[in-house]
Amino acid sequence: MFYVPASAEIRALRSAQLNKLTEGPAGVPSQDVGLSEQNFPFIDATTQGGPVSHGVIKIKNIPFATKRAEIIAFLGRNSRILNDNQEPVHIIMERVSSKTQDCYVEFITPQDAIRAVERHKDNIQKGRPARLGDRPVEIQLSSQAALMQDLFPLASGVYWDNAKPVIQAPVEGQPWKTFKGFVTEEELTMLVKHVEMPQRSPYSKECPQRPYECMISTIKKFPWYMSDYITVAQRHSIVEGTMKMIVLLQQALQRGNRMQETMINEQLLKRLVTAAMLCPGFSVVQKDNIAVLAGMEPERARMFNQPRFAEEWVHLHTICPRPGIPLDVLEWYIAVIREETTRYIHSKSAAERNEIQRKACFTSLYFGYIWCETNLPVGKALENLTLAKVARQELCALQQVLRRVFPRGPTRQLEASH
Repeated sequence: MFYVPASAEIRALRSAQLNKLTEGPAGVPSQDVGLSEQNFPFIDATTQGGPVSHGVIKIKNIPFATKRAEIIAFLGRNSRILNDNQEPVHIIMERVSSKTQDCYVEFITPQDAIRAVERHKDNIQKGRPARLGDRPVEIQLSSQAALMQDLFPLASGVYWDNAKPVIQAPVEGQPWKTFKGFVTEEELTMLVKHVEMPQRSPYSKECPQRPYECMISTIKKFPWYMSDYITVAQRHSIVEGTMKMIVLLQQALQRGNRMQETMINEQLLKRLVTAAMLCPGFSVVQKDNIAVLAGMEPERARMFNQPRFAEEWVHLHTICPRPGIPLDVLEWYIAVIREETTRYIHSKSAAERNEIQRKACFTSLYFGYIWCETNLPVGKALENLTLAKVARQELCALQQVLRRVFPRGPTRQLEASH
């Protein structure tokens, strides 16, 4: 193989990082450099999340039709709650019955939450009791643990250490105490049903935005970083529920209803789509499907760390681009993977190669034959795997391919000689 260096004109169009990666005599970096955290452009998407320590207050006895905007106005814009994209307001809705319960609000720090509670206590002492609408409400300091417990009430076999779930060991003879997931299939199904058939759901009929807000809170607060306990099938259920909710909300907006326009509006749709696009648990292809469903322009999708040709990432179920990586670096690595996996398949026996190429006729080859390298099962066997298991296999396969291309650096050659 002969390597022809890129011309000065082409190098001028590339990012400095790509020029540095390809400046060697062979046009590729050493393994140490190419697989370093700084340059390797792929990460397990779920690692972008983690437990938070935001301050929390609880507002009790709220009117069941309370709007998010009323909560924010009630607390005041200067109260240092989280910004809008972080969805600080969580009005708890029982997913099965759709009944509105209490409200939690997240603040930037625990001290901000303490100050908000103290301010309202002072108002009560001055004869100005806290009211939402015509109803007096109680405000108290709360915690991430209480919020998570109320958001995921049917998660058995788990207790909350602040925002982090601690999974309990199975108890012999007590299967109901065994952890099976953070949300149940029934909860997600009923959440969609409340929107599809509001006439059968008296609570959500009077408060049509609540199921959508419940889905937003579910996506935002779901502990995706606990990927060892989340299966591909469980994630799929949440994605499917989210996409159905987006479609139903779009249909409601097209029908129009002046009586409900303060509750069902474009802002609610934007919040739901944004929550989905920022979700660290959804795959690149799942986010692309959501972006297409929402009519999002490619330039807008790029703001959510979506790559170009996102629809072609069909064989990577948990991997996403590393945030901040230059686009040309990402696509250069993909091209290297595509060329190397194709070369590797061509080196196999004719019978084996023909069988693989027959299957390749029905799928994307944007990443080449990476699906042969990941060696993941299909169907139910894949659905039953955890996101962590899939991520480990995918990352291992990507690195394995690149090691065949990138030469060992001087350090590794020295170690090998000993």
